[in-house]
Amino acid sequence: MKLSINKNTLESAISLCNAYVDKKDSSAITSHLLFEANDDKLTIKASDYEFGLSYKIKKIKIETSGFATANAKQISDMIKNLNNEDVILETIDNSLFIRQKSTKYKLAMFNYEDFPNFPNIEEKSKFDLDSSDLSRSLKKILPAIDANNPKYSLNGALLDIKTDKINFVGTDTKRLAIFTLFKHNDKEFSISIPKKAIAEMQKLFYEKIELFYDENILIAKNDNFEFFTKLINDKFPDYEKVVPKQINQVFSFKTEDFIESLKKINVVAEKMKLHFQNNKLIFEGISLDNVEAKTELECELNIQENFSLNIKIKYLFDFLHSIETEEFELKINEPNLAFIVTSKELETVIMPVIL
Repeated sequence: MKLSINKNTLESAISLCNAYVDKKDSSAITSHLLFEANDDKLTIKASDYEFGLSYKIKKIKIETSGFATANAKQISDMIKNLNNEDVILETIDNSLFIRQKSTKYKLAMFNYEDFPNFPNIEEKSKFDLDSSDLSRSLKKILPAIDANNPKYSLNGALLDIKTDKINFVGTDTKRLAIFTLFKHNDKEFSISIPKKAIAEMQKLFYEKIELFYDENILIAKNDNFEFFTKLINDKFPDYEKVVPKQINQVFSFKTEDFIESLKKINVVAEKMKLHFQNNKLIFEGISLDNVEAKTELECELNIQENFSLNIKIKYLFDFLHSIETEEFELKINEPNLAFIVTSKELETVIMPVIL
């Protein structure tokens, strides 16, 4: 293999692919990137078996077609330090050479035939969903998804596809986020996407894509890349049972004012008491080291009796930073029960903090 490519173009592609490699075992083929040069196109692949990315760079100068592998971290560090000019990649014997003017690097290669195979779309169902809608919907619930929960299903997002809508659901057992995308679908089914795959999808899904799936794999592809992830097969909890069906009180607040009040308390505390009074809302930090923080927000709440909520501030921040409206609603039954914050299609059920 021998080719010439712009340094910045190569660096960007390698940076995208590096998220998909195995970073724990440098002796494994999955710690390497696979390079395939053919015609006027370079394809770079990365996979740790759980998910993978195949990224294409077109219209470059290929002198000799072929394959190469390179340790992802090593080649990334090397390319970063080169000038913004063309770089030559060439394989000689069992080594990959990287050249730019007087600079030369040499990397050992693994056998490219040992690289993991990517799944194909044969016998998989097609999923009709706009890439921007998918990316935006998943981003809304991403903060609520757990990362290392013993119950595997909670480490990802549930896509509950119904005939008239799609519910995107994530939970860490202390809160439950649901974003509803109203869309006609031909059939009802559900899939669960791992959180680490969702984070990488945000970097890719700004282009038009085709989606394919079966019970084990989700594939997204277009002319520039092919992405796959294994799906979570563990059954997701019945989230609809968690959402309170009856609400006693509904309050509306201005998003920006609420965020500014939270910031003042979050400086010294991770948790707070939210005191509801007839003509104001009092934010009071809960601190273990005698540091006090308190601020007030003037508002007409029209309540019969004063009460308080104990809340983890991060949960409210995550919700408020995910919405795009000037106002949001807080819905509550009893201070010691789960409450809801909602804005248009996004609602989050939050458990109060027990002190």
